[in-house]
Amino acid sequence: MTGQRIPLKQITQIRSHLWRTHLSRQIAGERGALRLISELGFVLLMPIAGAELPSIHTATRDPWSWWDWKQTLPERKVCYYAKVLRRRGTFIAWEWFPAFCAAYADPRPYSRQYREGSLSREENHILELLAERGPLMTTEIRLAFGPRSKENTRRVKGSLVDLQRRFLITAAGGDTDGWSHHRWDLVERYVPARLRAAASRLSPEDARSHIAKRFVANAVATTEADIQWLFGWERLQVKDLVRDLLASGEIATAFVPEYDAEVLVPQPWPRRRRTRRQR
Repeated sequence: MTGQRIPLKQITQIRSHLWRTHLSRQIAGERGALRLISELGFVLLMPIAGAELPSIHTATRDPWSWWDWKQTLPERKVCYYAKVLRRRGTFIAWEWFPAFCAAYADPRPYSRQYREGSLSREENHILELLAERGPLMTTEIRLAFGPRSKENTRRVKGSLVDLQRRFLITAAGGDTDGWSHHRWDLVERYVPARLRAAASRLSPEDARSHIAKRFVANAVATTEADIQWLFGWERLQVKDLVRDLLASGEIATAFVPEYDAEVLVPQPWPRRRRTRRQR
């Protein structure tokens, strides 16, 4: 498809079908959410400005029940959920857990990471609490840092997000009353051993390549800069993996007149599907 011109309208139509934003395709209930997560591999809880990715929020016709799924789905262990992409809530199908873990996790034990300065004192304290007493609710972890205060809340929340992105802790259910709160557990205890073993067999380079290829398919059209920004990878890492994916024919480039720019697209190019109303 290299060099072909693709109108923005066609990209938008394919995204509407793939992301289930068209009224005829929207999901309902947890079963529909799991189907979408399984189909695409990874899905945001809510949209992120500037990120061309589907979200549970925009795909569902349920007014607010989707907000509880970030607790109820991890509680049932039917998928993985953590703040990964741009430090925002991300649902990951179990099939894709090894790739994400290999791409982001440090293979060293967390005790060694702390001794060598890769983890803060607060982060290590949370990990030790979970190892000894977990799983724990957010409020229980916060109280372990002393009296309730804005400073303690800020420190705990920041540490929880950093630990999620390093694949050291994960949401393991929680309370759905009111604004809702997560229950946290160690990844090494929550995630099945076979998936953690699969992650250990993947190199970070291969893992990033697998994820990037899937992202191009999910985004329908994207750029190297978008991949680097969304996943937080180094520029040269992204340049190398995109070069290899183009050379192997797993992705391609195309020109979008409305952008006046070349973009990365999946290979083969997805067929444009008609909605029920168009048939």
